[in-house]
Amino acid sequence: MKSRYQSPMLNQHGVVLIVVLIMLGVFSVIVVSMIGGSNINFKIAGNQQYRMEAKMAARNGVESYISNPANFALPLPTSNAYVNSDFNGDGVADMVAVVAPPDCLRAVPILQSELDVTDPHDAQCVGSAQQSNSGIFYAAGSSGAGNSWCSKMTWDVGAKVNDAKTGVDLAMHQGVYLRAIIGTTCL
Repeated sequence: MKSRYQSPMLNQHGVVLIVVLIMLGVFSVIVVSMIGGSNINFKIAGNQQYRMEAKMAARNGVESYISNPANFALPLPTSNAYVNSDFNGDGVADMVAVVAPPDCLRAVPILQSELDVTDPHDAQCVGSAQQSNSGIFYAAGSSGAGNSWCSKMTWDVGAKVNDAKTGVDLAMHQGVYLRAIIGTTCL
């Protein structure tokens, strides 16, 4: 005799298996896309780190170049300077900044009236001809309004970092104001 109530399990014929396989496939696609997204984020973060390191290397190169007064004295340098940067402290240069010789943008004579006689930095600039007893030499007949022996010079110092290992290519420029003895060329 057959029972009126048959077990519901007998009527399903593998529907649950198909639903589980579909859900497993959907979850697999979600997991693969999340892994791909995280890989892209790691690459973005790595590229940002390389760019920041390149900026630091270029800044280090420019500051090292500017801090050496010989780079702005006659004769002016004609070759590039190479400044190494070691970020991880292993003694090996991680990036190299190439600093080109500076470009003089302009030179403006400093007037005698702009100088402070008591300032030792102004002492080398004071004077042009003769004046009685003051200790300051001015052009004859002037009241200190003539040009001194110095000029205000504006320079552009540029550094490039091009690293084949990381693919970074960066250029940085820094303006520099210096006081120089007249005769320093502004090419």
